[in-house]
Amino acid sequence: MASEEPVSAEIRMHLGRPTVFINGKPEALGLYCPALRPTCFYKNLDRFFQHDIAAYFIYTPHAKQKGEYDFFACPFWNGDEISSTPLTEAAEPSFDEQAAYILKHNPNAYFVVRLCGHEPKSWRDLHPNELCKTEDGTVLPHPSQASALYYKDQGRCLKAEIEYCESRSWGAHIIGYWTGMRGEGTHDFLVEGNLYDHSPVMVERWRQFIKDKYRADEKIQQAWNDTSVNLESASLPSDKLRGPSRDVSQLLYWQPAAANQPYRDYIELQHILFHAGFRELGKASRAGTDRKRFFVTDSLKQTMLGWENLGFNKDGASWPLAYHDMLAGSGSVNATDLFDAPGFDGIVTPYDYQARGAGGVSEPEGMTDSCVLRGKLFFAEADVRTWKGIDQGMYFSARDEKEFAAITWRNLATSFTRGYNSYSMDLFTDWFADDEMHASLHRQYEVWKESIDWPRVDVPGIAMILDDSAALETNGNGAFMNLAVMWEQKSGLARCGVPYRIYQFDDLKLDNFPKHRVFYFPNLFRVSDERMKILRKTVFRDGNVVLWGPGSGISDGKTIGAGHASSLTGFEFDTIEANYPRRVQIHDYAHPITRDLDEGSIIGDTLAYGSCIFPRNGKSLGMAWTKQGRTFSGLSVRSFGKGARSENDAGAALGEGDWSSVFTTAVPIPANLWRGLARFAGAHVYCQSNDVLLACSRMVALHSIKSGKKHIELPEACDVTDVISGKPMAANTNQIDFDLDAPETRVFLLTPKK
Repeated sequence: MASEEPVSAEIRMHLGRPTVFINGKPEALGLYCPALRPTCFYKNLDRFFQHDIAAYFIYTPHAKQKGEYDFFACPFWNGDEISSTPLTEAAEPSFDEQAAYILKHNPNAYFVVRLCGHEPKSWRDLHPNELCKTEDGTVLPHPSQASALYYKDQGRCLKAEIEYCESRSWGAHIIGYWTGMRGEGTHDFLVEGNLYDHSPVMVERWRQFIKDKYRADEKIQQAWNDTSVNLESASLPSDKLRGPSRDVSQLLYWQPAAANQPYRDYIELQHILFHAGFRELGKASRAGTDRKRFFVTDSLKQTMLGWENLGFNKDGASWPLAYHDMLAGSGSVNATDLFDAPGFDGIVTPYDYQARGAGGVSEPEGMTDSCVLRGKLFFAEADVRTWKGIDQGMYFSARDEKEFAAITWRNLATSFTRGYNSYSMDLFTDWFADDEMHASLHRQYEVWKESIDWPRVDVPGIAMILDDSAALETNGNGAFMNLAVMWEQKSGLARCGVPYRIYQFDDLKLDNFPKHRVFYFPNLFRVSDERMKILRKTVFRDGNVVLWGPGSGISDGKTIGAGHASSLTGFEFDTIEANYPRRVQIHDYAHPITRDLDEGSIIGDTLAYGSCIFPRNGKSLGMAWTKQGRTFSGLSVRSFGKGARSENDAGAALGEGDWSSVFTTAVPIPANLWRGLARFAGAHVYCQSNDVLLACSRMVALHSIKSGKKHIELPEACDVTDVISGKPMAANTNQIDFDLDAPETRVFLLTPKK
């Protein structure tokens, strides 16, 4: 920078993606985050200075400690005392040491500050009644969601940290703050397999909530279907999913209000508490400075509906037979209501650790596409865990140089085509310690700078539409959504040769919602008049194809029934009132949706859930293998108005009411069936192989672990540049042919011919 005047940073849309504007100028903003450990911090940075990176993350340091070590102790918070003047000495490297070392090597560097988003043990020791308590009375070291004191003090600490940073000479280089959120927006209590918090503060808040909501014993007795309950004695519900396996297996997945209203009430309360806490932390962060800065938080992981954290991450922990939906139980529902919160300019999350290695996908944990659509910044932490790190083999790390290049180019191509920022990160070790890695990284940082001039527009493809309040219509088990949401992204959508995006239902209300050809509703369980109006306006039109997941429309918010599903999907249904595994065998190979499937194609999984509903009308494409060998359809299609685009001449005028409905009783859907749905809807199919395909208007990329000749069809004639080499590849062409040496990612810049 020419002077030490504080920089101004704000988020604006630029050429189709939310962009950081620094002093009024759009910046591509290549980023790097070193590890805070003193044994790693300096050598991490020394490797990355060669890349001329625009901005670096620095951290709130740990507090220097004696005796029992507390990982989350920071210099600004000790017990009940919180101050912008450090209360204890900082452990190495301190804020000043971090900033000075970076500025010594890059005097023009910008900083994004990672704040401490966690209370110290000294606070918990003073406030045991503010901590979560299990049903058996065990107190856990996690502040209750009902602890207003925790959220107030955590906000005070964030504000104090920001005030300190802004007071330093290097504060002029700050452009933004990572404010985090405890548990990354999912409550540790849920991560460890609990749901109902019996802490004193939660019990008090629960009883007040019940009194305020029902106001009379008769009303709560009617709602809970229990004449013995009253407002004074209404205790927290018992956790049905932790009962005997025989009882849990008989508990139908979709639940009427009369059977699960206490659960719904508890989730509603957690929703209120989480939203209030989120806003409290954002407001406090924003109050820490009057300078123009952006604030991003690690939370709102709606694309991870069905996430089971402990079973995946903890050694020795088996995947549970039933587990609570972590987002709903944490109160992280109706998340789009938080996009107007003060001190919230975007989200920062890692990539989902499941299937992120070579041959897998780069799907961030947070709600990426909603952020981009709503003009919010999104950062994805590309903590590519390699064979050089101390945690060898964990989280599908890159095993060699070739895998590293394939993974990191896929990450970058995903971030550009989806409209967000991906950045390299050494979280707690030294993952980029091999010199050959940095040849790929150097070119990637160059490409990111070049991309500031590349316009980006989403192309009409497949939209997965999520309802993050769907758990309210269920017994709370996250297993179905893990299958229908998380694994559908990785195993089917990413490999069908058609670009996809993931949105929240409320995104459909926005005027700038992009055109898509296929809409997938994996968990739209509840039907309402308002939602039907939105669907008719935005989805049920223009020859679109809508794929409904197994329980679509099954609830009206009070009762469960196939009649509700009929109102939404247009099918009539047969019903089996039982939890049962789903299998569907394709039997009609003449229809455009199924004609390219292999013989003997079978879709489905061993997960048992119910009630089971089977489409009775429409054209059956697959037969359900179900209870007692009954002959029901498991995959059916029905057209309305003029139907799907492929059912009409190219010049046919299609409008409201012209669409096709497809209902499946089983998930996940394989890639080649997604390709058939897209073709039926008139979407452009870029490739016929089951490789990972990424695309927007100006870029297409293909990632694969199978070598061979690859072919990509473009929707229009373009000049094609190989992004990795920077060299022109073809002129005025609508196809790209190349040999791929797996594992490899190939990335192409497209310049349409005018």
